[in-house]
Amino acid sequence: MRYVAFLRAINTGNRRIKMVDLRGVYVDLGYTDAATYIATGNVIFESDSRPDVSVLESAFEHAFGFHSEVFLRDEDEIKSVLARIPWSDADGTVEVSFLETIADTQAAQTLEATAAKPEALSVSDSEVFFLREGNGAPTTHKESTSTRILGMKMTRRGLSTVQKIYTKFLAEPVTPPEGDGDHNEEMDS
Repeated sequence: MRYVAFLRAINTGNRRIKMVDLRGVYVDLGYTDAATYIATGNVIFESDSRPDVSVLESAFEHAFGFHSEVFLRDEDEIKSVLARIPWSDADGTVEVSFLETIADTQAAQTLEATAAKPEALSVSDSEVFFLREGNGAPTTHKESTSTRILGMKMTRRGLSTVQKIYTKFLAEPVTPPEGDGDHNEEMDS
């Protein structure tokens, strides 16, 4: 099974690391096909069983000298995240915050009510979807608000980053149908 480890607060402030070194931590732990995607702490790897997050966090801290929370999702969970995007044709930027566990229903409703239009928040399982106006526009919503209301830590990624990780590392390749080779068939992907 393929997994994605989303690390919190990597390459911000004094918490700078090289992605090749981060990949090495996962290789040293015995995970196969380890790769990183962009410099924000996204590690994609293969494992026969679901890794223990505390082991991943401990190995990271040992290697780099500071703690970073790991938010682990398997390939099916990433596919589910992409299927639950609440705004299909919204004009703006969608971000996804990965939570430690499934959010409490009352806390989720309280958080969603804090969104100031035209921004919007939607809590679904162990993710928070955030819609903000424009591309790179300042936002009225702060991650600290989500952390306080939900009572847990999280890490945020742009939806486009999550989609690219899925496409590049997790999606099954499309195998063309067998045929006699006399015609070209287009496949939906």
